[in-house]
Amino acid sequence: METNTDTVESSIVLEQLAFDTKTAKRVAWSDWAFTVVAPFEIEVQNLSYGHLAEDHTYRVMVDEQGVPVSCTCPGFEYHHGPNGRVGKHMLAVATVGGPTLLEAARAFYPSPEPIGATETTTASKKLKTDGGRGPADNSTDNECTECAGLSDLPCFDCYAASRRELPE
Repeated sequence: METNTDTVESSIVLEQLAFDTKTAKRVAWSDWAFTVVAPFEIEVQNLSYGHLAEDHTYRVMVDEQGVPVSCTCPGFEYHHGPNGRVGKHMLAVATVGGPTLLEAARAFYPSPEPIGATETTTASKKLKTDGGRGPADNSTDNECTECAGLSDLPCFDCYAASRRELPE
């Protein structure tokens, strides 16, 4: 089988990481979220902390081969890094995130400008009570097909536009 040397291989990455069993268990027992934020930089969030997850968000840097090399968490700075081992965030990137995440961090190229046009909308437009139907523009009682199916009741659009009233 032919291998591509330009892609990240998980076995090669794991061979280069020194970690202990305790760290591996902590990675396996936690829930993780990853975001590639810059070239060679991945934001890692430990979701196991629930509503405090924002306080457990760090940046893991990877090298040109996709191997995690450093982390902004205090555990790496004061414990794992000085001992020559990776911390749980780095190990999570390599194992849970895996080759796809590592390759994305290597290949990340930020666009200086937004791609395509974006539409700004308000919550009231998103939460319209019309059920996704278009407005009954300039309809009268006889022309509105929505009202015709409701016998005496007006449809919402006709009622809201004061074209029809609720029966007494």
